[in-house]
Amino acid sequence: MSEDRVVRLVHGGYVIIDPSAGNRGIISDGAVAVGTDGTIASVGPYRELVKRFPSVPVEGGSGCLVMPGMIDAHSHGSGLSYFELGPGYDHLEYWNTVIPTIARPDPYLDTLWCAIKHIRSGCTTIHHMSGAAGIPDAIAAYREAGVRWACSPTIKDQNLLTYDDDTFFRRLPQDLRRRTEKFYCPDRSELHRQYFEDFAALHEQYHSPTSPIGLGPMGPQWCSEQLLRRMREVADERGIRIHIHAVQTPYQNESVVREHGQTSVQYMHRLGLLGPDFVLGHGVWMSQRDIEILAECGASVTHHPSCNLNMRNGILPLKAVLEAGITAAVAIDGKGINDDEDMIAEMRAAEKLHRISDLDPGSPLAVTPEMLVQMTTSDAAEILGLKDMCGRLQKGMAADIAVVDLTPDPYVTPQATPQERLVMQKSRHDVRTVIASGEVLMRDGEILTTDEEALKEELVDSLSAPEGPDAGRRTRLLEELRPHILRHYQEIEPIPEEIRPFYPLNRRDWG
Repeated sequence: MSEDRVVRLVHGGYVIIDPSAGNRGIISDGAVAVGTDGTIASVGPYRELVKRFPSVPVEGGSGCLVMPGMIDAHSHGSGLSYFELGPGYDHLEYWNTVIPTIARPDPYLDTLWCAIKHIRSGCTTIHHMSGAAGIPDAIAAYREAGVRWACSPTIKDQNLLTYDDDTFFRRLPQDLRRRTEKFYCPDRSELHRQYFEDFAALHEQYHSPTSPIGLGPMGPQWCSEQLLRRMREVADERGIRIHIHAVQTPYQNESVVREHGQTSVQYMHRLGLLGPDFVLGHGVWMSQRDIEILAECGASVTHHPSCNLNMRNGILPLKAVLEAGITAAVAIDGKGINDDEDMIAEMRAAEKLHRISDLDPGSPLAVTPEMLVQMTTSDAAEILGLKDMCGRLQKGMAADIAVVDLTPDPYVTPQATPQERLVMQKSRHDVRTVIASGEVLMRDGEILTTDEEALKEELVDSLSAPEGPDAGRRTRLLEELRPHILRHYQEIEPIPEEIRPFYPLNRRDWG
């Protein structure tokens, strides 16, 4: 390629070209040549590329790690965290009664701030999940920030208050039940019509091989059998992916077992929902058989370590998931360990969390830094249907690149791999430059696509309480319902007594 078709070189003491190849996928003192079309023109030793392209500007340096831009495979586009907004984090079953009542920022500004925080940690792709009405604003925000996106509009059509609203409503005082049913007994046929109509419009306007629009049923406990079957039909018709929240809490799994006589995964398998285009988010309370079924169907999993800790859910059995051959990706889910959308910190959280997967002193670690880098790049790209677009640094792929300062302070053993140095010691503060589709989004820690300080000020000014004619009544109703909802769950035994551990995190078996 001629020099006039290369806009910059990105130089690193280490260049990870293929995360799935481990240390064999690294070039020492290498560089990436970025083409004018936003793709990678060439990858190789720095001395050779600088000789071929002597006049183009150079990003990075010999003290840097150059790697594929990281990918957050499960996000809801929240820039201001729930700690910052006030409610913090708690058991999902209680937390869901609080979130609708809090002041929230403008959704476009919030998602833009979310994108900026991701860029600062070296992320160049975000998988966004929200209601269909919020998708256009989210896409506009991601486009302004310059990051790549995939979107899955979400929907619930049942159990909007508990995982068994029919029983819950029957036990409420008559007047409270009447007022509750007005808000929380949706017309399913109308919900389905509106959702698939909105989805079709979003798919027609925004879907492409580089920015896919998929389906986002919220979970088997929140979606009727009719809705889930229709999801599979639409996914097959359009050749798109399904991303679902499932088995996040023991109450979720218990409710499906009670209703259908099967675990959540087994129930979805019976409906024909699982397949290579199916991604399960969370998966904390899966059984060994659930994991085997996902592997047999070619389904994938997203792992949200910090979210599951913040929400008091437990720990995904990642070792068993990986040993089964399931593709897994790390995701922040808007509830990172430091509330700053730091993907490097999320990898570190996962590494620490799974060090105690067994007590055999001769066994290898369940997950290594090399595996985690793969789970935030090439594996995440595969899960989103973008494996030929991003997640690796190879000729013809998108120039989505993160440059991280690996300079030791003051020393690090030469035996440490660059992946180990990244995961074990670095953070978003060490990310120097971020490039997406060949465009520099951040250089030397400065965001180039958005006035960051002005955005923060405007974001805070936009905070407002829920609006609409029924907002006040709904808030007061939730406050009145909360003790009843807590009592409902306290009367359920989500983990059979005979298998209850000291810390109820997760179980190999269920029933």
